[in-house]
Amino acid sequence: MRPQDTLHAASSAPASTPRCTRWVRTVPRGAVTTYGDLARALGSGSVARHVGWALAALPHGSDVPWWRVVAAAGVLPRAGSAAARRHAQRLRADGVMVVRGRVAEFALRRFPLLP
Repeated sequence: MRPQDTLHAASSAPASTPRCTRWVRTVPRGAVTTYGDLARALGSGSVARHVGWALAALPHGSDVPWWRVVAAAGVLPRAGSAAARRHAQRLRADGVMVVRGRVAEFALRRFPLLP
């Protein structure tokens, strides 16, 4: 079993997909949060990687705004890849400027997630 498969098996896990997506939906258009911020909102800063797995497991066409979650310091994951280009396109459509794989003015765009 892959680690990301265990997310679906235990809905009470800190980064379970339903809990994770509820938090992601709170991030408004034009703002971003980080995998670590989301993990802390879920109750454990040590599950940031699980947050990434939960978002990666979303079905194609999901209405969850996964693109509003970025790596620490506003870095887009998988820099230079087609996935990073899609991530940047979605952020730009939300009004977020992305420069060289990073969210411009990250500190101003960062949305605080409070449990």
